[in-house]
Amino acid sequence: MTDTNITAEITEEKISNQCTDVIYPQVTGLPDRAVEGRINSLIKDTVTRQIPPEGCDVYREIYGRYRVGVNRNGILSIILSVYTIRQHAANGLDVQKAITVNLNTGKVYQLHELFKNTSDYRIVISRMIQEQIEERELPLLKEFTGITDYEEYYLTENNLVIYFQEITYFPHSAGIQEFPIPYSQIRNLVRSDSPIGLLLQDP
Repeated sequence: MTDTNITAEITEEKISNQCTDVIYPQVTGLPDRAVEGRINSLIKDTVTRQIPPEGCDVYREIYGRYRVGVNRNGILSIILSVYTIRQHAANGLDVQKAITVNLNTGKVYQLHELFKNTSDYRIVISRMIQEQIEERELPLLKEFTGITDYEEYYLTENNLVIYFQEITYFPHSAGIQEFPIPYSQIRNLVRSDSPIGLLLQDP
């Protein structure tokens, strides 16, 4: 039985040296300590992989922070961002990774697992993103051909947010681009036992 009343308490850990200032979250207070440990290991590993192994010998700044998209109804969605710039480089690089996890089981969800198998969610969401690209007059490096089952995303109180890393579709100067998709426009497509389905339940 999924306890939809669970929320995680968030503490912070720091990785720092002469060029590195990275703060990342850890969760506490979960009823299952094994699940808590797995979630914390995943978060730490994800952040660590974003930090270049060459360190300060090659990079003059490695800066990382996090955001909590949502933390209720047994669902945690967090965004981990790391900015790096090499010595003598004119421009740095932002990389963003998100994790959406069930606080009861430790299950991490890929995008396609949020939706009913029979739904045409890729077509619907791709169309909404294309409309936002046009409305925001975003310059494209290549044609946007639609999302995949494994697109990067995170969840907020009201939106599924699809995002694209720098220079995937848009120029470096545009940075990471995010596209909010309101739950109200896709609720008929989502699985009732998915993170979105659980978030849409009455508190």
